[in-house]
Amino acid sequence: MHEKRVTIAELREEDLPFLISLWHTAEVMRYADEFPRLRGWSKSDDLRTAWDKYQENRAALGREYTQLILRLVDGTRVGESFFVPLPERYTFGKWKKPGHIEVLMGDIKLKPEYWRKGLGTEGMQQVVRWLFGNTNCSMLVVPPHRKNPAAQRVYEKVGFELYREMRSWRNHKVMELSRQRYDAIHYEHDGLR
Repeated sequence: MHEKRVTIAELREEDLPFLISLWHTAEVMRYADEFPRLRGWSKSDDLRTAWDKYQENRAALGREYTQLILRLVDGTRVGESFFVPLPERYTFGKWKKPGHIEVLMGDIKLKPEYWRKGLGTEGMQQVVRWLFGNTNCSMLVVPPHRKNPAAQRVYEKVGFELYREMRSWRNHKVMELSRQRYDAIHYEHDGLR
């Protein structure tokens, strides 16, 4: 087993300047959408408004509404991951939220200087473990941009599968990871079969 290089933690108020800066980095946002309606606040909000709205959403939605910050083990902030519960009957192109289960949609973003080092995959593994360990979700959904195959590879390495019923919607694909699939992957990986 390799040494852990990335840690994750829930957003703290002092992380907001980093988060807003990351979202204003053109390379990072090139293929990403901000999802302000789902997030409940925007990168254009001032820091106080953003923090207050984040706290309101956490109070209303609990741990299913999750903004995580990725750090190197020395504490350097390198990225973020955000997941939000989807409302019933939510659609994303041809993809429809399965009824009566908790589904979280989100993504992961890293500062460009940390790309192509395996940190995204390591961070996403921790994010998925955290989400399935700390929320009641039954499925995670991510929308990688069709022109960003690196993001799709990160998600595939963690266990996400491409939703094949559509090529893309507004240039985004849909990938899913059910709790059942995640458990089976880790059950097999840990040599329990």
